[in-house]
Amino acid sequence: MRILNLASMLGILAAFFLCLPDRGGAQEVSGYTVITAADLKKMQDSGKEMLIIDTLAESAYKQGHIPGGKNFEFPNGNMDPWDKSKTASRSKDDFVELLGRDKEKPLVFYCLDEK
Repeated sequence: MRILNLASMLGILAAFFLCLPDRGGAQEVSGYTVITAADLKKMQDSGKEMLIIDTLAESAYKQGHIPGGKNFEFPNGNMDPWDKSKTASRSKDDFVELLGRDKEKPLVFYCLDEK
């Protein structure tokens, strides 16, 4: 398995269901902080504990992902109510389990902007 270079990853996000290209510097979007790949690399290098979630299909995740990233497939856009056909048959309970009990731990959701 190859691990993607962080510099090649665009749209590193701390926002759920957002998939935006790298715009340079952290931004506030709808109450979430959008960060760049460089920001994430600095956070990782500092040893900051966080949960990194790759929202792409498992096949794309297997081709390469950010080191330490966990895969949980999500569609772009709103998914209300929960639709297991859009999350590789994983339930909301599976997602809650992935998130864990520590509600203070930063969550980083990302996808790859292929533009």
